[in-house]
Amino acid sequence: MREFTPYRFLLMCLILLCGLSALTARTGLPDDDPYLRFVQRFTETAPPTGEVRPVAEFEPSSHVLIRYPLGIPVALVNHLSNTAQVICIVSSTSVQNQATTAFNSGGVNMANVSFMIAPTDSYWTRDYGPWFIWNNDTCSLVDFQYNRPRPNDNMIPQTFATYFNLPYFGMNLQQTGGNYMTDGIATAAQTQIAYTENSSLTPAQVNLKMQQYLGIDNLWVIQDPNNTYIDHIDCWGKFLAPDKVLIRSVPTSHAQYDEIEAVAAYFAGQNCAWGYPYKVYRVNTPGNQPYTNSVIINKKVFVPIMGGSYDTAALNVYRAALPGYEVIGITGNPSTPWESTDALHCRAHEIPDKQMLYIDHDPIWGLQLGDSFDINAFVRPYSTGSVIADSVFVSYKVNQGPWTRALLTQITGYDYTVSLQGFAPGDTIRYFIHAADTVGKSNNHPLTAGYDPHLFVLESDYISPTIVHTPLTTISNQPSGVLFSAEVTDNVGVSQVFLRCRIDNGPSQDFPMQNSAGNFWICSYIPDFSATDLNFRYQIIARDNANPPNASTYPAGDEWVVVPIEPVSTDDPEISPLIPRISAVFPNPYKAGQNTMLNIDYQSAKGLPVTLEIFNLRGQKVYSGSTIAGSDGLNRLGWSGRESSGKFSSAGVYFMRLTIANTLLSRKILLGL
Repeated sequence: MREFTPYRFLLMCLILLCGLSALTARTGLPDDDPYLRFVQRFTETAPPTGEVRPVAEFEPSSHVLIRYPLGIPVALVNHLSNTAQVICIVSSTSVQNQATTAFNSGGVNMANVSFMIAPTDSYWTRDYGPWFIWNNDTCSLVDFQYNRPRPNDNMIPQTFATYFNLPYFGMNLQQTGGNYMTDGIATAAQTQIAYTENSSLTPAQVNLKMQQYLGIDNLWVIQDPNNTYIDHIDCWGKFLAPDKVLIRSVPTSHAQYDEIEAVAAYFAGQNCAWGYPYKVYRVNTPGNQPYTNSVIINKKVFVPIMGGSYDTAALNVYRAALPGYEVIGITGNPSTPWESTDALHCRAHEIPDKQMLYIDHDPIWGLQLGDSFDINAFVRPYSTGSVIADSVFVSYKVNQGPWTRALLTQITGYDYTVSLQGFAPGDTIRYFIHAADTVGKSNNHPLTAGYDPHLFVLESDYISPTIVHTPLTTISNQPSGVLFSAEVTDNVGVSQVFLRCRIDNGPSQDFPMQNSAGNFWICSYIPDFSATDLNFRYQIIARDNANPPNASTYPAGDEWVVVPIEPVSTDDPEISPLIPRISAVFPNPYKAGQNTMLNIDYQSAKGLPVTLEIFNLRGQKVYSGSTIAGSDGLNRLGWSGRESSGKFSSAGVYFMRLTIANTLLSRKILLGL
């Protein structure tokens, strides 16, 4: 990574600091020096416009880029040719023939191999190869100034863009692929050379370019904990998924133990793009083994192994972090062995699938409240095909139960949703999203699907129901029931509401209340008082769906609502006339147009004229209707939410006026959206 050439490195730094023309004059270098020709040919383009998203290594790949003569064993080329299409860079047709002979001898699937003829200086395709973005639904290429003085290598991204007809963007930063890892959303990590090798720019200016060209909103620039000349992040760390990062570990006796532990703690303290802390995996590298220098291609992980006793444990770390993936150990060639600063990742470069099916989803995680959850996903086929409607589903399981599927419904464009319901406090829910398109592409979110799905837990419920009630002020004997109503809400749902009442200090009785509409509960109580009874006492009690249930009482605690009993008994020869009043208005808030009515319960003597009027906040009458009270006692009116013109009233605050004979009564009404 690899080769360090002091003369060329110094030349590159001088070019940055002094300018090309000044350097040519001071060094006496000829104008046709190949390195100078490259610098002159690199011109920064305007950054992409519109939406920009970086492409992560672990996303679906169609190709992998290598170079011949190889820095990797032919056995790895064999594996790669059965995993993706292999693009091999060769300098001429004669070199292509040599490569073909070697590949055929090694059993490589030549049907999956193509050649790109272009001069190169090295086999480190990772370091000088192109970076990729999705820009307005198009896979595009981002070039940079390679931080090594290798002019042919520097030209490969431009050649590649032309060869594969990709939109090309040139970003004027000194960079290298071995020092770049991204989560595929908006985060990237690099070591300090991202700044020090661009010293003519401030860190803020470097960050801005990374954001403009690559869509990197969060650039984490970290001091290299290895303290080696190369300062490449793939020598000690690797993003395995948007929420997973692999960091090397060493014994406490290692010279860089403290620095490596500090960087592991740094990532453990950062939130991933999905909102929770990274899952940090550690791979033991006591002899500076390059286990983090692996490459991920289409759910296969190729890991450099050294033939020692630590190899098996290293492979098992990858298997634990990426269950469902195939993890393959690769031994290096004796002529080009793996090194602590240069291994498999440096010498092979995945190319994203331009036809991939992309799923974007913000997972539900951690402790949650509620019994229903919306699963929303953005499902975008980048191919010419279309999403298969019944392929977009969420597969979920509750606790240790079976996997259940629920289809997502297309809302508009590429947006899909489904509501999962029926969960109970304390449940653990695991889930993943799947989709497929008509050209054979499919994907899961997360990529590990059911092997390591998204997970959230419903918090055990300790919240009691909330009871809102307007207490009675008087009560008396009457032939029809007295209506008790209450609005009862709870975070996990209400299971039971009942009225508990007693006369004076006598025994109490419980009467169940019925759910009337939404959160409203009602009960009709028929009073039967004697002439000596003084006070009617009552409570409203509600229980929720938790296990065990939480309960609330209105009034709170051991208090009771105390209502004076009017001095009337059922055997009086003359019963005082009923006093007109509104008993209840429910549901309030009320949503018009939902095939429900706003109910107005009122007390009235039979045969009295009743008029209902609705006014908006400006005092304009929007509705008027009249009827005749049908019975002595409790009566009910209903309003559909329609104005006198026939249209539904818009959301807002309204005032209701109820006229019973010569008595005017009013209430406030809230119409919801």
